[in-house]
Amino acid sequence: MLINSYTSINVMLTLSVPGSPINELIAEQRLRPVFQPIIDVRARRILGHEALIRGPEGHALEMPTALFAEARQSNLLSELDLACRRAALLQYHRLGMSGSLFVNVNPNVLLDHRHPKGSTRRLAEALKIAPEQIVIELSEQDAVQDTNGLKAALTHYRQLGFRVAIDDLGAGYSGLKLWSELQPDFVKIDQHFIQRLDQDPVKREFVQSIVALARSMDSKVIAEGIETRAELEQLQAMGIYYCQGFWLGRPAAEPISEVPGYVPKSTGQLLSHSQETIECLIRNAVAMDINDPLEKAFERLRADDRLHSIPVLAQGMPAGMLHRARVMELYSTPFGRALYANKPVARAMDKHPIIVDRHTPLEQVSYLITDDDNMGTHQHFIVTSNGHYHGLGSVRGLLRTMTEQRLMQARYANPLTQLPGNVPIYRKIDQALQQAQPFYVAYFDLNHFKPYNDVYGYAQGDKVLQWVAELLQQIIGKQDQFLGHVGGDDFVAVFDAGCDWQSLCHEVISRFDEEIIDFYRPEDRLRRGMVARNRNGELQCYSLLGIAIGVVQPDPQYCHSHGDVALLASSAKQAAKQQEQSHFCFSADRRPQQIRSRELKVPCC
Repeated sequence: MLINSYTSINVMLTLSVPGSPINELIAEQRLRPVFQPIIDVRARRILGHEALIRGPEGHALEMPTALFAEARQSNLLSELDLACRRAALLQYHRLGMSGSLFVNVNPNVLLDHRHPKGSTRRLAEALKIAPEQIVIELSEQDAVQDTNGLKAALTHYRQLGFRVAIDDLGAGYSGLKLWSELQPDFVKIDQHFIQRLDQDPVKREFVQSIVALARSMDSKVIAEGIETRAELEQLQAMGIYYCQGFWLGRPAAEPISEVPGYVPKSTGQLLSHSQETIECLIRNAVAMDINDPLEKAFERLRADDRLHSIPVLAQGMPAGMLHRARVMELYSTPFGRALYANKPVARAMDKHPIIVDRHTPLEQVSYLITDDDNMGTHQHFIVTSNGHYHGLGSVRGLLRTMTEQRLMQARYANPLTQLPGNVPIYRKIDQALQQAQPFYVAYFDLNHFKPYNDVYGYAQGDKVLQWVAELLQQIIGKQDQFLGHVGGDDFVAVFDAGCDWQSLCHEVISRFDEEIIDFYRPEDRLRRGMVARNRNGELQCYSLLGIAIGVVQPDPQYCHSHGDVALLASSAKQAAKQQEQSHFCFSADRRPQQIRSRELKVPCC
């Protein structure tokens, strides 16, 4: 039955040029797919895999460059393209893979009059692969001869349920014109702009503009060609979370099913500072058992106009969600009540509701909901505790809370670095004091920053501050520790008790001292310093910029607000600044100076 369903494909594959090695590989089904993961690094899940084709191991046409070059020379691109697509879908089915399957298609192949229509749909149906799981990935490497024809072909694919991606954006012929014409679901940024992204501000500007355009056109961005951790962390800081590259996973015959443990968590600074979890939005809602009759649910919905969602459980575990619109739709038909009244609620429930643990951060839940293709039908999501039903959360309430947080964070962010400013810093420290749990505060300050500004100018000084912010994000932010920018060259970090803050501080100093020299002119690099006028107007030699770090562990019994902690941290920072070079100092003092002074005046009994 499966063979008959794509007989037309096999016929197409036999209409080839006699004697071509491509013919032999196709006829003998020796093309082998390998799969490279595309990872959603924020949700820490496998979004899908891109299917890449290889010839037989050791064969002259093993690698795709040689394989497709031979196909072009033999005028067999359409035949090869179709064979690759078939091999990818068959192996996806054999391996029982899940998630999206990105299938490469030469855009001009879709315009070839010899190319059989509907072949991908028929094969997907035969293999029982839902069309929405397949992403038609168009390469920009070849010039598109007929944009209107291609647009019509892709419209047909979309009507069938397939999604579309543009590959190698920025590497080929048509660029943004093709993007605007086709309005793809995904846009993959060419690896040229990803490589060394963390070290190239021009590439960052280009990538940031692509992200802005994608948001306005409702396309999702995938960064490909990631080969280092630094590149990935830079992408995370820029708000790009769909990622692909050798560092995340090489193409392999056996696809990975879990995100590698070494992949760092998202370090996006705008949202990561809220420690609130979804538990703050939970409301109690009576659930139903999966075997309860639908009539019982209908009566509950009819009795309460404000009831829109009913969680469905199986032995206390979430199994689905009943939506008011769905139940009312079933009962609105002439014989609806007679047909469905005694049926179990499982017949009408949504079997794939959004389910989150009560300790999940608000940010992560917001992302899961807004990234859900069925978001419009969901008014609530299920919250669990240790896998068991705990309550319901409101989508509207969550999005309202997240919007308020974003507005507040944007309002109080430092305009130069976009790190949280004074108000969020004060709030974070006050919350830590109220929780009465051990924590540490680090105060960062630059040595000789004023003379550096005098010599190099404020614009260059701002570049140094932005670099320091990025450095602290990469080292401290990646550990999900709070980071803020007080202003000028002063930064603050708040460490959890379980964090290895000593190692992080030493790493900051090491990286700072190694890389700061890049912000100096050649002559100053040679002498490891600069000459500037001091406060008295006299010329003075200054060593390279250094970073001073003062760390304290406030005692909540004596520190009653962020003001008390600020006094402690400032004193520790001043001690660290006594050294000419970068230095980190931990102060054993846990109470502000004025409290200790008052205690000294109390007579001993």
